[in-house]
Amino acid sequence: IHLDQVLVEFTCKNPQPSLLTEWALCGEREDRLEVLKASTFGLVISPGDGQLVASAGCGMRLFEALEVGTIPVVLGDHSKLPYHQFIRWSEAAIIVPKPRVTELHFLLRSLSDNDMLAMRRQGRFLWETYFSTTENVLNTLLASIRTSVQVPAAPIKEEPAHEIPHKAGKMAGTDANLADNGDLDLGPVETEPPYASPRFLRNFTYTASDTYRTWNRAPGPFHLFPHTPLDPVLPSEAKFLGSGTGFRPIGGGTGGSGKEFQAALGGNVPREQFTVVMLTYEREEVLMNSLERLNGLPYLNKVVVVWNSPKPPSDDLLWPDIGLPIVVVRTDKNSLNNRFLPWDAVETEAILSIDDDAHLRHDEIMFGFRVWREARDRIVGFPGRYHAWDVNHQSWLYNSNYSCELSMVLTGAAFFHKYYAYLYSYVMPQAIRDMVDDYINCEDIAMNFLVSHITRKPPIKVTSRWTFRCPGCPQALSHDDSHFHERHKCINFFVKVYGYMPLLYTQFRVDSVLFKTRLPHDKTKCFKFI
Repeated sequence: IHLDQVLVEFTCKNPQPSLLTEWALCGEREDRLEVLKASTFGLVISPGDGQLVASAGCGMRLFEALEVGTIPVVLGDHSKLPYHQFIRWSEAAIIVPKPRVTELHFLLRSLSDNDMLAMRRQGRFLWETYFSTTENVLNTLLASIRTSVQVPAAPIKEEPAHEIPHKAGKMAGTDANLADNGDLDLGPVETEPPYASPRFLRNFTYTASDTYRTWNRAPGPFHLFPHTPLDPVLPSEAKFLGSGTGFRPIGGGTGGSGKEFQAALGGNVPREQFTVVMLTYEREEVLMNSLERLNGLPYLNKVVVVWNSPKPPSDDLLWPDIGLPIVVVRTDKNSLNNRFLPWDAVETEAILSIDDDAHLRHDEIMFGFRVWREARDRIVGFPGRYHAWDVNHQSWLYNSNYSCELSMVLTGAAFFHKYYAYLYSYVMPQAIRDMVDDYINCEDIAMNFLVSHITRKPPIKVTSRWTFRCPGCPQALSHDDSHFHERHKCINFFVKVYGYMPLLYTQFRVDSVLFKTRLPHDKTKCFKFI
């Protein structure tokens, strides 16, 4: 009736050794994979022996289906799939009791295209993460044992910041244009010295600080942030936290007028600062001006300058004294990937990635920080961009035109969690970082792909700003005509690496009536405001 193609082979060529109660594997592995590549579903029949919960043949069929992106259909609910106590197999496979085999076609037809895409993507993720290589299999085995006996994992490595000595002999002045925030209050004035975010070196008991955390879970078997416990502290558990104070509003107080809103940092973490990571390459004057503009910025912990040039700074260069540490990091090579290395000098969860020629006012930065604190798993930034499908060439395009819709936020001026720096540098496929080095381009697209892939959420754009370049700065790489052609190629290559397009569109933009926003008249109807 539905013209569905179902392949049933009744002859078995070259049957592989198997148990008496299970269906044998037929043919060579390459031939089976070719069939599965053309299939949406692959049947995995569990052994006939009800006491046998797993077998080599079933495991091989399961892994081959996951490898090529076919949805495994496991017939027999008594089977135990690998690491079933840790992996939510229901997100990647369909498990049906054998007595319901007559309903199988109806059940498969009931799945929507979106559900099938999500299951295929999750299955491929499980294969790549846990079963694709000998190293992954061994790491998975050790991780499952470690989790069972409650031995914490070794901390992920940080990139050592080899500091370049520099002289701070120039008092930072005040740019009148930047200092004039009108009647805006940038939040409570910081009277404490710079302090780092918690390191989460703890035992296995919950602490009172957990009640102030925001809990984020990623799709699949992982939690987005590795330092969170398996389950959040629920309000009903507050009485076990020791002090008996229970839950109380923090940051925003009891609400009230806009003035009270401005005077409170807000968010669910009582005290927090952020680190500016600034990438630069042989533009000393531009860099000094940008650093000077950070003087007096509230909640700034320190500035990490990633010196991407093989030549060291000039000996007679006087760096501005902004009252906070400026750490100049020497890099091994000129690479835009250095922007996202998890430097050990970064001691805060919040990172403001900013170009050396970015021109942002203090009130804009503060508003971006406040928004990020409410959406810690997202990229929160200023210039928005989007991707589009080219029907004529059957490929993806990068678009920087003004639009009411976006799918990327440029990391030349954006907040993100340091956790993504680890993923970008150590987990994201090396082929993506290699392409960034080859083109000297697209690292911001790569970060947007990564975060959207993990969270399945789009970035958040704040304010009406579409550009952030400083007037009078030297020519940037992005002004070259080849810049956009390379970004088209990057998007299409990244889609091939991920196996799908992870970027998500959004028409959501965050503005505040408490911050001055000047909108062109022809764009005032494009956006939703908060």
